[in-house]
Amino acid sequence: MSVYEKNQLLKYSLKEAELLTKGELPVEYFTGFVNFKNLDLKVNQNVLIPRVETEELVDLLINFAISVDESFSYLEVGTGSGAISAAFFDFLLKTKKIQFEELMITDVSNEALNLAKENFTSLFGASALSKIRFLKNDLLDNFPKKRFNMIVANLPYIPSSKIETLDPSVKDHEPLLALDGGETGFELINKMLEQILNQDLLVEDGKIFLEVYETHNLRFIEKRFRKIYENFSILEIKDQFERQRFLILQKI
Repeated sequence: MSVYEKNQLLKYSLKEAELLTKGELPVEYFTGFVNFKNLDLKVNQNVLIPRVETEELVDLLINFAISVDESFSYLEVGTGSGAISAAFFDFLLKTKKIQFEELMITDVSNEALNLAKENFTSLFGASALSKIRFLKNDLLDNFPKKRFNMIVANLPYIPSSKIETLDPSVKDHEPLLALDGGETGFELINKMLEQILNQDLLVEDGKIFLEVYETHNLRFIEKRFRKIYENFSILEIKDQFERQRFLILQKI
């Protein structure tokens, strides 16, 4: 058992022996909580456990928000536990100088969306929900006519053929709906990006922030998803482990 797992159990007054009876069950599902950007978020097996790398995606959002001069609009597609948007919202509340309109947050799963609402309520109080719009939606199908300065998504991005190679704690316990990204892992991401283009959902200087699989670089997109390559300028960003992990896209 790792030091991290022991500390998690100690934090929630749970015994090591109890977790050991659960096989490869991640400690976060056992305790029901994960710490993400200094926020204690509720998690269950309806949602992916937020990773430390994803905290870096929040930093990219924050850096962009600081640079926006006007009040901005924000959309997260596929929120899961709500971790990314909750951490970003926490920053906005503490900063106060940055003006923002309603934050729109979507997921295809009712269970995930309800958990995200629960996290926002427990972290920020029921009054904070007046600034948040939660919407059950399959990506951006039949989406409301609105344009955004910022769109963020950490959609399923593991190639289908790689699912069986994942650690048992992941493939046997975390939801397949949140892991399997199709043949190349980029299919759902590509569908969302095409919807953004076709429905004109991004303002002129708006940006899209994505967490992706390590093979999803500019060369891969140029070869496999030509429409996206030709319609967006794309910036590749590595994570703290020096793996290709994030993309920032802007309409050309």
